[in-house]
Amino acid sequence: MTPRLRLAVADWALSFDDRENVPEAVFEMQCMICHAVSGPGDTEGEPSQLWALRHTGRHPNHRVFKLVTATFWRVDPMPSNPYADVTPTP
Repeated sequence: MTPRLRLAVADWALSFDDRENVPEAVFEMQCMICHAVSGPGDTEGEPSQLWALRHTGRHPNHRVFKLVTATFWRVDPMPSNPYADVTPTP
């Protein structure tokens, strides 16, 4: 179910952003010892996981990591909303 909220007289819907060219998720791994970061990787966590394994291989006492994940959401007007016909700013 899509969460909805009524603001004044306008209905809006919050939903996962599944538009073309929007990644499902972005993953990044951070070493909790030296704070080095893998760099972002779209949709798959494997590049970040491999980075963590290689990082530990180079620094055997660096064994604790934090996975940072970003997902993308959007708010759209419902059909009854006065802004339903307004094109959003890119």
